Amino acid sequence: MEYRGRMRFVQVLDKSLVAIAMVGFIGMLLSTGGQVLFRYVLKIPVPWTEELARILFILSMFLGIAIAIREREHIVVNFLFKKMSTRAQAIGHIVFDVAILILLCFLARGTVSMVQIMWNSYMIALDWIRTAYLYIGEFIAILFMMFYIILEILENARTMRSREEVRAVGEQP
Repeated sequence: MEYRGRMRFVQVLDKSLVAIAMVGFIGMLLSTGGQVLFRYVLKIPVPWTEELARILFILSMFLGIAIAIREREHIVVNFLFKKMSTRAQAIGHIVFDVAILILLCFLARGTVSMVQIMWNSYMIALDWIRTAYLYIGEFIAILFMMFYIILEILENARTMRSREEVRAVGEQP
């Protein structure tokens, strides 16, 4: 029952993350379309549309990476893994996931530094938005990536454990 509750939480989190990323992407498209409409059709420059589109693009891209990690749709070169046993594949995935987790820790540390550096800086056209907010959004997306990598590590550990138990049971007469 406890496991189902956790899975339900992850499903709600997944759907919420997809919805937020989709809203950001649609907002980016509308902002870019509005920029083209206002600048080239109506001949009225609206400077904030470009900056808004850039912010929404960056945030939706980072959230999209987290979604791709969860859905296992990120780019993977796995021709060696396919030749390994299930247990060896799980071990290999865990090793790579730990390496990705370490990289994400460095990236998170960098975004925290950028928040501190850019806290007193504001966007040029959207002068009511601190530049640091962009890095806070990136940091949150990185936390989602880390969460999904940890879930993947746990799933691979469970796969390793279940394969060992099956082999142990199969070996007994």
